[in-house]
Amino acid sequence: MVSAHTALGMAFGLGLVLASPAAFAREADPGRVDPLQALLQCRTITDAAARLRCLDARTAEVEVLLNKGGLVVATRTRIAEAQAAQFGRSAPAPAIAVREQEQAPPPPARIDTSIKGVSTTPDGKWVMVLADGARWQQIDGRILARDPKPGMAIAIRRAAMGSYLANVAGQPAMRVRRVN
Repeated sequence: MVSAHTALGMAFGLGLVLASPAAFAREADPGRVDPLQALLQCRTITDAAARLRCLDARTAEVEVLLNKGGLVVATRTRIAEAQAAQFGRSAPAPAIAVREQEQAPPPPARIDTSIKGVSTTPDGKWVMVLADGARWQQIDGRILARDPKPGMAIAIRRAAMGSYLANVAGQPAMRVRRVN
C-alpha cells in the first residue's frame, strides 16, 4: 500500500505521468478535474489546516488511482527503457501523457545490443535472439561473411516504410523483422 506521503513524493518527484485510456476519457470531461492538478492546487491554500486537509484528500484520490492502475507514474528513463523494449513490434506503443511544458522522449530509431542466441529457418535465414530476449528474423537473402554468433554486437535501425536493417558485427546490413 502506498502512503499518502509516498504518493505525493512520486507525483512531484518523478516528473512524468502516464494515464490509461480511461483516465484520458475522464480528463476530456469538462466537469472532471485532473487528480494531479487538484493535488497541486492544494498548495495554493494559505490556511495550514485547510491545506493539509486538501493534500490528504487529494493524495488519497491519487493513491486510489495508482492502486487501480488508472494512473501510472514513471521516470523518463523508465519510459525510454519501455520504448526500447517495444522497438520493432508492430503493435503501437501506449499513449504517453506528459505535463504540457514537457515532451515525451522520442522512441528510439536504433538499438545497439548483443546476440544471445542464433538459429536458422528451414530456408536458411538467420533468427537471432538479442540480449533482452527480442527475436529478430532475417527476411532478405543477404549472405554474411561471418555467421552471427552469441556475443556478437548487433545494431538494428529503422529503415524505409516501416522496415528494419541489422548490422551484425559491423557487416553490411540485412533486412530483418521482429518475431516476438
